[in-house]
Amino acid sequence: MGLLNQSARGYYESRDGIQNTGDEFYGSYQFTSLENIINQFIIAYVGEDKLIPKIKKSDVAFHAQRALQELSFDTLKSCKALEFEVPPSLAMPLPQDYVNYVKVSVSDKDGIKRVLQPASKTGNPLAFQQNADGTFKFEDNSFQADQTLPFEEYGITSTGQISDPDGDGNIKSKNPLPQFKKETRIKLQNTSGYQSKYEANYGPASGAGLHHMLINFFTANHDIEVGMRVYGPGIQPNTTVKSVGATTNGNFPGMGILLTNPQYEKWLLDGQPTITNPGAPILGSTNPLYYKTEELIFVDFKRESDTWSKFKSNQTNEEKVNDYSYDADTFDLTKGQRFGLDPQHAQINGSYFIDCNEGVIYFGSSINGETVILDYISDSLGTNKEMRVHKFAEEAMYKCIAYAIVSTRANIPEYIVRRFQKDKFATTRKAKLRLSNLKIEELTQILRGKSKQIKH
Repeated sequence: MGLLNQSARGYYESRDGIQNTGDEFYGSYQFTSLENIINQFIIAYVGEDKLIPKIKKSDVAFHAQRALQELSFDTLKSCKALEFEVPPSLAMPLPQDYVNYVKVSVSDKDGIKRVLQPASKTGNPLAFQQNADGTFKFEDNSFQADQTLPFEEYGITSTGQISDPDGDGNIKSKNPLPQFKKETRIKLQNTSGYQSKYEANYGPASGAGLHHMLINFFTANHDIEVGMRVYGPGIQPNTTVKSVGATTNGNFPGMGILLTNPQYEKWLLDGQPTITNPGAPILGSTNPLYYKTEELIFVDFKRESDTWSKFKSNQTNEEKVNDYSYDADTFDLTKGQRFGLDPQHAQINGSYFIDCNEGVIYFGSSINGETVILDYISDSLGTNKEMRVHKFAEEAMYKCIAYAIVSTRANIPEYIVRRFQKDKFATTRKAKLRLSNLKIEELTQILRGKSKQIKH
């Protein structure tokens, strides 16, 4: 019985009947699905007079997924690659299914991948805000407005405290405040000008279609940017700045900002089923428009230490990638001028480092605007489509599953466990040799370079 279950036309044209439109899955015959691996393992290894008399299919599926993960890390060929353009922030999030990286390259003007070097002597460490005397800063807000209002403390430490039991309303964080890219604090009490006691007006009704998602300030020129998280009395959780410079009014002529949050956006998508906007700032019962003595906090959650800030602004050891062609004689005129240079940094392609805790890859200043390719390893369990095994490693999968099962079962003789351990090792090694894909013509091409005379 043949293994091909579709015609050649169906393979080349797929469902839309047109070739090369993106919905085809060319080269799929070299793989077998994880589901087939599980079914075939049960047929071959499970049953009466077999090594494993009885086992649940869910147990086999678990060990099969673990085996696929382990083989993906050091045996199966990694085909994952992501191309992106480095933004001015010089930081990009790691891919959703990222486990580890193979290499990071920049694509030059000729489409050649130039390998970037990791900057191992820098990073973006966790930094806390500090007071003038050097001590770490903790959040300590005195909430003297309407005590019935929800007030989330800063939001960064998320201790969940609303107010102290004695009723003084102080909000105190349990952890130091991290140092983020930008933080703006605005006192709600204004000591000068018209409406001298109040700096901000929450949720004014004026402005068609704004649905009370507005804050007007009495003064202007506050350092607020779109996307910053907003914290303060009556502000709903997960509220951010949607736009800056919105409508103001006569009593608060300084500046205005428009807010948004998930509750508000869902309410809009649902066609505004209720009259009340669930995401609007909650107004106090005793003083519905103004809040005294408290402050609004605007935070950009991008974490930026002084070390990272200095690194990204430094261009001492890096050049623009596209300034030199790989066939040019640019460096022929610099003989003797590079003496004493540390060879690990003797490259012009650029540098990067990965912050695994934040899940972000940071680049040097010379990579701004360049096209970068990240070759990386995943565990092959991200989607159903990628849960597949190359046929060169199919036997290794069976032995890995069998060893995992017998090694975790009681009353299995030790010599049986050791036998399957050796079989697992042997088949994994054989799969790795097969997948290395060595070709004699390619080896010959590489060895030809060994005959080139190297001048010292």
